[in-house]
Amino acid sequence: MTTLVAGANSRTIGWGTAILAGIVAMIVFAVIEMAFSWAMRGTSPGAPLVIFGTVTLHAVLPSATVGGGPRTAAAGAALLLALGALSGIILAVLVNRVGTATAAIVGVAFGIALYAVDMYGVARSFPSLVGLRDWMSALAYVIQGALTAGLYKVMTRDFVEVTPESTGHDLRDLRHVRLV
Repeated sequence: MTTLVAGANSRTIGWGTAILAGIVAMIVFAVIEMAFSWAMRGTSPGAPLVIFGTVTLHAVLPSATVGGGPRTAAAGAALLLALGALSGIILAVLVNRVGTATAAIVGVAFGIALYAVDMYGVARSFPSLVGLRDWMSALAYVIQGALTAGLYKVMTRDFVEVTPESTGHDLRDLRHVRLV
């Protein structure tokens, strides 16, 4: 009979896994923002990507006139993917040695903090972000943070195979031994 038990929680951070978890969660974030934009805000589904693209282009080329077309949306998508990778790395460092449920809670707190920084800090320099300052974006940020942390933990979970035939002793046999 083979039994799987959780391995020791002393491993190093899986950087590639962290980046992948962050990017996957950021794609979910973008889809949520686009769905809210279309269904609840009454704007184009691509509006969030255009807003993030406008921020990106104004940060890189402050004097540029941004048209809001497909190139601007592509710049927004590129920004979100880069930020997803970065948030995956940050969250992996924060949650590497905790359980999955605790990691998700840390991710929620991270999402709330990131929302506050983006919508109330960064938006001072880039007023186009104010259009995303609502409960729907806050929810998308929370989901992104929790999903990044949760995915990272699930994807890095390792299991050690334990078999009775292994070279170690099966301590379950000691339950019938008298100690006195």
